[in-house]
Amino acid sequence: MLFPQIRCFHSSQVESPFTFFILSKGENAGRPGLQPWANSYYVCCHNQEQFEFYFWLTFGLHKAGHFKTYQMGSVIPFLKIADVIGVLKEAVPVIAEHWQKFKQILSAIELLEKTKSTLGQQLVSTQNLQEYLIRNFLVKYK
Repeated sequence: MLFPQIRCFHSSQVESPFTFFILSKGENAGRPGLQPWANSYYVCCHNQEQFEFYFWLTFGLHKAGHFKTYQMGSVIPFLKIADVIGVLKEAVPVIAEHWQKFKQILSAIELLEKTKSTLGQQLVSTQNLQEYLIRNFLVKYK
């Protein structure tokens, strides 16, 4: 499998249909996304299969915290493009031979993310309800 082009993103660049972005600065450096960020690298793949492979590989590496060890900077952490390329080149041979199993793990992670989102919404709702009940009680007895 060919390795994709990875470059610094500039807003004037035109993306191909098989392009995704990797955040380069901040606590979430290494996170892939389909929309560009101001501080990101773009990954230009040759076809849909390569796009899916590298996007989900980057997603898995980010979720596993693999990019954290390469972050530099004391105030705003950032990733060097050479480190991103090195991490991906190191992981490709390992993941490529176990791609089907990796896809199963990613689908499980996606389900867990949905569950986490639902639980987060429930926490916010219960907190709002608690605040409402206390405010309502205080207003009645003032």
